[in-house]
Amino acid sequence: MSKPAARIGDMHSCPMVTPGTGVPHVGGVIIGPGCGTVLIEGLPAATVGDACICVGEPDKITKGSTGVFLGGKPAARIGDQCAQGGRVTGVRVWIQDQAS
Repeated sequence: MSKPAARIGDMHSCPMVTPGTGVPHVGGVIIGPGCGTVLIEGLPAATVGDACICVGEPDKITKGSTGVFLGGKPAARIGDQCAQGGRVTGVRVWIQDQAS
């Protein structure tokens, strides 16, 4: 199944709320490190394990492609899961994953 590929600088969502304060985390930018040998529109491709800025603790991408690997790690795509329960969002380049 084809899904849009994520890049460093693309966004993720985060549904968490800081306990005791009620402050929502919201999500933020994928900061990497990414795969510097694969550029998508001039930016490094995001992969599983990449860090994401969040209002609370930093988040990270935990799920990715089962058939496309970049630098030995699964490629991150729109809708892929992050550690704090959110998803990768805000991407626009598609990859074809033959394993899906």
